[in-house]
Amino acid sequence: MKRLLIIIICVIFFSCQSKSEIMKPYVVEIVTFKYKSTVEADSFWKEDAKIQADYTSKQPGFINRESGYSNDGNEVLVVVRWKTEADAEASMQKFMNDKSVVDFVEMIDASTMKMKRYNVK
Repeated sequence: MKRLLIIIICVIFFSCQSKSEIMKPYVVEIVTFKYKSTVEADSFWKEDAKIQADYTSKQPGFINRESGYSNDGNEVLVVVRWKTEADAEASMQKFMNDKSVVDFVEMIDASTMKMKRYNVK
């Protein structure tokens, strides 16, 4: 019983320690938009997964990315964490001209797109 308790305490200690290492200052980028009404939901989400795996996750300073949708259907939220504001900006500048993201960009209703960045300390 004592041994089990010691193991549990060690696991809790080390998991808390690794979380504090992650919690260094970083930037959260929040993007909202709607994909075009002519786009099938399955097609959009397949392309979104491709963007995450093949583009965003490969950029310098990338920490993580997640995306979700509202109950309205085609409204999308994308949250990306970056090491620095410069990393976020460099990725966005490259994104706008990168040929690998053309299909994804064409699915988005650009008039609905909003982006904001926040610093986390």
